[in-house]
Amino acid sequence: MDDRLNEDLPFKILRREWQPVAISEELKQDRVKSFVLLDTEIVIARLSTGLLVAENACSHKGARLSIGSICEDRLQCAYHGWQFDKEGNCMNIPSLINPPETKLKTSRLKKKEVQERYGMIWVQLEKDESITLPDIPEFENPEWTYMIGPPTKFQSGFRREIENYLDMTHFAFAHSTTLGKAASAVVPKMNIVTLKDGFQMDAPFPALASAHEKPGKLQESHMRQQRCFLPNFTTIRQTFNDGDMRVLVHIPTPNTHDECTVFWSVAISPGFKGPVPEDQLAFAVKVLDEDRFMCENQVPKEVPLNPSRGGWGVLVTPGDLLANTFQKCFRQYLLDRSLMVSDND
Repeated sequence: MDDRLNEDLPFKILRREWQPVAISEELKQDRVKSFVLLDTEIVIARLSTGLLVAENACSHKGARLSIGSICEDRLQCAYHGWQFDKEGNCMNIPSLINPPETKLKTSRLKKKEVQERYGMIWVQLEKDESITLPDIPEFENPEWTYMIGPPTKFQSGFRREIENYLDMTHFAFAHSTTLGKAASAVVPKMNIVTLKDGFQMDAPFPALASAHEKPGKLQESHMRQQRCFLPNFTTIRQTFNDGDMRVLVHIPTPNTHDECTVFWSVAISPGFKGPVPEDQLAFAVKVLDEDRFMCENQVPKEVPLNPSRGGWGVLVTPGDLLANTFQKCFRQYLLDRSLMVSDND
């Protein structure tokens, strides 16, 4: 195993990746909130001029800016009233009648890159213009119904959540009363292709040939295309026998090494014959909560990068083939990115 593969490396590399930190419509104008991203506490503020994201500490005394407010279209610190604009520039120091330009300049916040897409606010802790978000056409197609689920906190590492989302063998057990009500424990044949930016799996949902009761639309047999865009952006494209389709995405944003917040959404094809969108969203919330319970009850809280150091478990094929694929691809992604980061540094 490469000596560079240590548990500090993923967070170092992911600082250059775009990660969702909030739902756009929940952060109204003149609102402020905090978020922990990769062990870094940030403040997110929506001004009339746009979004400000910075480290959550005033440059004066280190007070959390997330307890502040928006005043005169600036983020104002609750402690001494210092004000900052969208670019993180210090615009006012109330205790000084005419603040020196040098003092204002040195008081600039540690601003972060931010963008909005797919109804989410995305942050990049270290600027890298070569990193872009995957294009999911269905999420931006007005003919499709697009819904964003409530962000869900997992008391487990982000790689645990990814493995869970990819898993094809837990439906009949972890989701026995919801998604897996008519699922088989036997793994169907999976076609897995490794790609430059991740991998793709095509396989049928493991539905029982003769279920003890008729499954609902979301539980019945369908084709699944699971696409992982490294490091942690994963879509599942479902195609049902009647031609209806759904596209779901999970992005477990790492908060700390053993906590993550799962941002997710679903797009439903036009004229979908089945549960109304609101019921589909409620169903997905139940399924995700079952996944959360399972992830939080695994030891250790995060899947280790180096299997030889224990904690990965006894793996079987073909059941754990997808998890193995993710781990191998993720390790290679880290090694490739570490070379790029070293060259840029």
